[in-house]
Amino acid sequence: MLQDLNNLADRISKLAAYTGQLKAERASLLARLKTLEHERDSLRETLEKQQDEYASVAEVSVRHQADIEAAKKQAEQVQEALFVELVQHQDETAKLKTQLQLSQQQTQALRNVAEDARVQVASILLRLPGNPPQE
Repeated sequence: MLQDLNNLADRISKLAAYTGQLKAERASLLARLKTLEHERDSLRETLEKQQDEYASVAEVSVRHQADIEAAKKQAEQVQEALFVELVQHQDETAKLKTQLQLSQQQTQALRNVAEDARVQVASILLRLPGNPPQE
């Protein structure tokens, strides 16, 4: 019976040692669990911040894209208006050139007529009585 008691004491001491080991492992696992939970919370916070930043950047990007599209549309409208104005100015320039050419032709014709008139007046004046005949 003493041997049974010794065996029982031995088993109890092994069980106590094993229980202590399990308690130490449990404490270690709880500490690791706490560390991992802390890390998870930190990563969750980081993820939420990054998602917020991404949403903010995406929103700004959408606004900028809309601004770019509006600027492009405005630039196209201005370009079209300038092109219309250019065509109008080109037409006006062509008309003015035509008018200038016609005016120059008329001026030359008037000069020619004036010269012819001068020649005729001079011829008439020479034929008037009292003018000596010229050779």
